[in-house]
Amino acid sequence: MAGWLWAGPEAAVSHRSAAALWKLDGIDAGNIVELTTTGPRNNVPKGLTLHRTRLLTPSDTGWLGALKVTGLVRTLVDLGAVVQDTALVEAAMESVLRRDQQLFDRMKERLETLGGHGRRGAGVLREILALRDPDAAPTEGMFETLMERRLRAWGLEMPVRQYEVSVGGRVVRIDFAWVRKRVGLEPRGFWCHSGREKFQSDIDRANDLALTGWTIISVTWHDLVRRPEKILSRLGDALA
Repeated sequence: MAGWLWAGPEAAVSHRSAAALWKLDGIDAGNIVELTTTGPRNNVPKGLTLHRTRLLTPSDTGWLGALKVTGLVRTLVDLGAVVQDTALVEAAMESVLRRDQQLFDRMKERLETLGGHGRRGAGVLREILALRDPDAAPTEGMFETLMERRLRAWGLEMPVRQYEVSVGGRVVRIDFAWVRKRVGLEPRGFWCHSGREKFQSDIDRANDLALTGWTIISVTWHDLVRRPEKILSRLGDALA
């Protein structure tokens, strides 16, 4: 708040600071305070990073509580300019689409405007959007986003996201489904699959899917980070 008040009404909280305020996946602003301005401010105080731009339209900004902040689409474009790991930018984008899938088209439209004004991050977001199926459901978390990036890197046929199957009188969703092969892959984080009731529900769900002919491969964060070759081997066997 102090930084924004110093920068003046032409400025907005932006980049990693805006992403942290929006609570986007994968972005930890830490002690970074980033602002973007069209104004002539100089003598930037220690602890602030001030980005200057010629283009910061009313559609690029909004209010988050008492703070003027760059909007979701502009924040994603700006992240591409300062975050080196494109996986984190993609994770942030998926968390945006979880809020509103119509933002996919707005991103593409806004890139046409921002991309023509020397925006460094526009190219990063454009590449991510080019790889994404516009009709695909958003991932349900950073774990799924990183898992999909790994699948793309392996050159596998890409699965259907959040595929719905009627099982035992109810509809369940499979995170990644190779429908013709009836093979599914599901990232399973301990925090959201722990507890007695959740454990029992997962067992019932897995049994019901098995009875309908589905092979489900469960993947932990440890698998993804420490032994991805195990995932590829198991998935290869199942798809074969």
